[in-house]
Amino acid sequence: MPRILALDPGARRVGLALSDPLGIIASPFGVIAYRDDARLLADLRDVVSRNQVSLVLVGFPVRDDGYEGEGCLRSRRILGLLQGAGLRAMLWDEASTTEQAYEVTRRHGMDRRKSKAVKDSIAASFILSSYLADRGGNV
Repeated sequence: MPRILALDPGARRVGLALSDPLGIIASPFGVIAYRDDARLLADLRDVVSRNQVSLVLVGFPVRDDGYEGEGCLRSRRILGLLQGAGLRAMLWDEASTTEQAYEVTRRHGMDRRKSKAVKDSIAASFILSSYLADRGGNV
C-alpha cells in the first residue's frame, strides 16, 4: 500500500517522517543533510522509490500573522523540485512543529545540542500526524 512522506525542511537538514502502509501512524524516518537541490532531490527520490511513497508533504512554516519568510521560500523551492521530477507533492502547514519537537526531546532528557539530530525528524512526524488526522487517515 502507498505511504506518505513528510518533510521538515531546514537550512542544513531535512527531517523525514513516513506513514505506515495504512496511512494511520506517522513515524520519524531520519534526516537528510542539505547540501544542494540536486543532491536533495536524488536522496528524496530514492526514499520515495524504496518506500512506495504516493505523496510527499512539504512543511510550510507560515507565521501566525501570515508572513512567509525564508523557510516558506525554501519549502516552495523543494515543492517545485519534487513536482518537476514528477512526484506528487504538496505544502502542509507546520505551525509550531519545531517547538513541539524540542519539547519532546527535552522531556526525554536531551539537551538542545544533542536533540538537533532527531528533532527535525520528530517535527516531520508532527507535520504528517496533522495531515493524517485532517484526512481521517486516508492515503
